[in-house]
Amino acid sequence: MQQEIIIPLEDQYNNPLGNLSIISLTEVEFNSEFEINNIQYKNVPQVEIPDNTTPIQYCSHLGKHHFAPLMFLEETHYQVLFESKKEESVKFTVLPHLSNSHTNYNPFEPLRFQMDDEHSYRCAGTLNFRSYVGKSFLDVKKDSVRSKSIPIEVRSKKIKYYDQYPAMIADLSEICSALIYELKSPLFQDFNLDYKKKSTLYEDFMLLEYLFRKENLPATYEYLIRNLYSHLDSYQEMVPATYASSVGPGEIIQFLSNGAHLYQSKNTPSHWPIKLKNYMPHNIHQINYQDSVDTPENRFFKYFLESLDILILDLIKKSKEGYVKDKLCDYSDEVGYYLSSKWLKDVGKMEYAPLNSQVLQKREGYRDILKYFLSLELSFRLSWEEISDNFKGYERKLSELYEYWCYFKLLEVLNKLSNKKLDFADIFELNKDEWSINIKKGEKSAQIFNIEVEGRKVKVKLMYNRLFSRNTRKKSYSLPFRPDYSLLIDLDGNIFFIHFDAKYRSEVEVLDFYEKIGSEEQKIFHDLKEANKRDAEEERLHKFKNGDIYKMHTYKDAILKTEGAYVLYPGSREGLFNVVPGEPIPSVGAFPLNPGDNEKEKYDLGDFITAVLLNLINRWGLEI
Repeated sequence: MQQEIIIPLEDQYNNPLGNLSIISLTEVEFNSEFEINNIQYKNVPQVEIPDNTTPIQYCSHLGKHHFAPLMFLEETHYQVLFESKKEESVKFTVLPHLSNSHTNYNPFEPLRFQMDDEHSYRCAGTLNFRSYVGKSFLDVKKDSVRSKSIPIEVRSKKIKYYDQYPAMIADLSEICSALIYELKSPLFQDFNLDYKKKSTLYEDFMLLEYLFRKENLPATYEYLIRNLYSHLDSYQEMVPATYASSVGPGEIIQFLSNGAHLYQSKNTPSHWPIKLKNYMPHNIHQINYQDSVDTPENRFFKYFLESLDILILDLIKKSKEGYVKDKLCDYSDEVGYYLSSKWLKDVGKMEYAPLNSQVLQKREGYRDILKYFLSLELSFRLSWEEISDNFKGYERKLSELYEYWCYFKLLEVLNKLSNKKLDFADIFELNKDEWSINIKKGEKSAQIFNIEVEGRKVKVKLMYNRLFSRNTRKKSYSLPFRPDYSLLIDLDGNIFFIHFDAKYRSEVEVLDFYEKIGSEEQKIFHDLKEANKRDAEEERLHKFKNGDIYKMHTYKDAILKTEGAYVLYPGSREGLFNVVPGEPIPSVGAFPLNPGDNEKEKYDLGDFITAVLLNLINRWGLEI
């Protein structure tokens, strides 16, 4: 079925410029037609929560996520046609906003042949956002006059970018902040606020997305307002003597020193001194105590929230319309809610940062605020090229970000299996003078884990992007290959490999891989193209793609001493293809690994690695 939207475009003065039509095909049946804000929608579903079932959707319930109502889908082909009344010496530019984006590609490709007639100007082409998702705009330009922009949302096929994408970025941000906060990190330094901040928007924004995860600052704030640290403040209050609840030596000396405060009375206590018999003070200065939250630690907490508010407002001014600005507005509203709490009115201005306070360093909640503060104040100085290079405008190339994220998840799994603490020096190349970091790759990325399996220790080495070719020490017998992650398993000098590839990538890239192998593999290329319909169904079911498994076979067959190769992908279905039924290896397959709540997925991956090691031990008789 054909989906179509027709958008009448106008300039800033409401003068019509022409009609923009966008068409896509879907296998899902929708017999609907409606019009909203002069835009015609044909066979387009109205949804409350976006999904990946159809190329075009209209989000009728925007909620708090600030979605643009008109929604497209990544890795999807759209046909575009712009029609306008023909005018002499007038030049139209179709979708200029997309061509001026910060990405290194133009998603709109106009057809080369002319479609004009004597009355109409027509421009046709194809639109494909590839793996860039986020907010953007549709518009045209007539000479130098730009039309009003129509906001759109490009959603992901594989992860929920309004849910799982922030979780992925938050995990990467946590690594950034840990580089500074961890005592053994080469970038650790004494607490010092005299520094120059970096002003790169996305380094700031990446950390904010980590900070505002519900289990981080929001949870910490809710805990602290119920468990605020306080102390007792003493104050003097003049009260009638008959109402005094506690009179100590200091109060007695005070009213004795001024006889004018005394009057004769027959009701003085019998135990009073003789000289005070029949005398009674009118009023007494009584010491009272009250619980106060105006502590150095709470002043620091308030300062942190105020600084966060200023930072977010500054970023809002700098950011363009789109995903980033919408999320920043959400964060600004949340911080505004925090700062409106009544208890903050009783907290004064911070005069010094109590960074040596035992309450800040050790007490639950406060130590988290200290960590967030240090992250905000210090980690902006870091330059993480792999991450910042993949933030282009307000669009994100998720395929590469997902690859980095999977690397750290795999590290977590191996750290847990070996009870090894993460050592940042093994992962990053650090330049302390410039505060820059890069992930180690190739042979120098190797990290060693000693994993115990049924009382026997196995040496496992993890490498990131290691090259295997006919000229390297560890070889491929045919063409060069560079798996994302390779596990080298050493059993008394017998070497075995297990490979993993992060597969957010599109089917187009998988096909390109086979196309590059050579003419003798053209049949594979042709067969994969024929499988596109089947792959589309697998994508809707959140299943791994057959093309990805083909590539795992290539790793397994071409890289010497390889026992298995597996896809890590954002989906829901695990698949393992064993040579020997019931044995974990030799095999190829796929494991789901999703940003967000993925503890079970990490646990399952750890179980599989353990099963592989046990299988090799049993086959090769490793001694204790």
